[in-house]
Amino acid sequence: MVKVLAKRMSNTSVASMNGTELGTAVNIVVDTRTGELIDLVVKPNSVTSARFKMEGNIMYIPFAAVRSARDYVIIDTKLADTLKSV
Repeated sequence: MVKVLAKRMSNTSVASMNGTELGTAVNIVVDTRTGELIDLVVKPNSVTSARFKMEGNIMYIPFAAVRSARDYVIIDTKLADTLKSV
């Protein structure tokens, strides 16, 4: 497991595994009882599809779909489609 500080992910570009830019990571939702990372909170690009849960202008992507968090946060969108955001 690669360890990444949440602060480092903030303001990082988010893209799907096929390279489609989805937006910018702005926060993470954590279950405070278990410590489980629930969702990656993303400010979407204007071209982002509505396949993920939206609240206002913020998109929630199930954190289990995050595949990499280096220069970009990479999302497995096929897996994300099967998961439910809180």
